[in-house]
Amino acid sequence: MDSKLRAYLAEFLGMFVLVYLGAGTVCAFYLPKGYPVEVTGIALAVGCALAVMLSTTYLVSGGCLNPAITLLLYVYKRYDRGQMLLLIVVQLLGAVLGGLAVRLTFDDRVLMAARMGTPHLTGALLSEGQTLTLAGRIAGLCLEAFFTAVLTVAVFVSLIDKRGPKVGGVLVGMAQTAVILFGFYLTGGAANPARWFGPVVWEATLPPHGPVWDDHMVYWAGPVLGVLAGALLYTAVIGPPVQTPERGR
Repeated sequence: MDSKLRAYLAEFLGMFVLVYLGAGTVCAFYLPKGYPVEVTGIALAVGCALAVMLSTTYLVSGGCLNPAITLLLYVYKRYDRGQMLLLIVVQLLGAVLGGLAVRLTFDDRVLMAARMGTPHLTGALLSEGQTLTLAGRIAGLCLEAFFTAVLTVAVFVSLIDKRGPKVGGVLVGMAQTAVILFGFYLTGGAANPARWFGPVVWEATLPPHGPVWDDHMVYWAGPVLGVLAGALLYTAVIGPPVQTPERGR
């Protein structure tokens, strides 16, 4: 099989697994009481899945599994424009298939209670009437940008920078776990546009459903800003190239 085709297939399958396990574990949280899933379990499930899938796909596709990271690697000239666009399309398709798998796995009552496992703004980011406000959207966007920046630093140190520890996707998975533990009751701790997009497409099919697209900006603009900020932080402050003195000086 052609190496590029293998890379696209790896990203497709990787995103399917991440969305199915991520959104599916959130839905399992809403099963009848007594089922042993809580926020810590959700964070560990998603973090471990990301660590495994990144480690699995790294040698094939470079280990993106995130449209925002893919865009970043295009900015850093790791991909050309065509590769970047096709990878993002493939990732979103894999995420949508993962969302469909969740849709078919759980009862509608569980899916409605869990909102299909889709990350949405919740808790303190909503008004007293549980409605979205401009301030809530901005706060959510900033949080998702921060979460994605943390993830991006982990990607740089463990997957991109050859000086970093060779631990595959373990550090990225740990970062994702921390992000969900902190952000689950705020934004869901997505830090990945595809993690939101995959289930939200099917959330709109639930009977009845409310506005599911109102907070969309948080989950694509936030991660894009976050990867750029995280990359700048790492390349300029944390891990700039070591300057070797010229001979004779």
